[in-house]
Amino acid sequence: MLFCEFWIPDAVYREVTVAGLGLSGANTLADTRWMEHVCTAPKPDPLLIAELDRGGAAVISLARIRLPCLTVIDEKRGRRIARHVYGLAVKGTAGLLVEARRRGLLDNLRTTLLDLQRAGYYLSDAVIAAACKADEGE
Repeated sequence: MLFCEFWIPDAVYREVTVAGLGLSGANTLADTRWMEHVCTAPKPDPLLIAELDRGGAAVISLARIRLPCLTVIDEKRGRRIARHVYGLAVKGTAGLLVEARRRGLLDNLRTTLLDLQRAGYYLSDAVIAAACKADEGE
């Protein structure tokens, strides 16, 4: 197991399960028992609202009150703001999968990343290549 707790703000939960209804992963997330759907999160900093989408702003706001924690954000701009403005520890989905591979929880990183990409999850070829290179570096 990578984490003993995993929190997801309401804005992200709704983005995936309501706006993404019928898309790959929406039902899986709705039925997940290993994460906690957090309905209330602090009001995001105005900087976050101006710079990020609602989900990214909610993730950073929630992470700030749950410190210390790892913040999971896929959007490059969101990761940069979380890390440099708020000093949060940050990884994206690809980084989490690299960690899962290193811990022996995942057999084939490249296949998993390509499967996600084919299912409609946005992962650029450059992100996939960087993740696979990081995995090989271990």
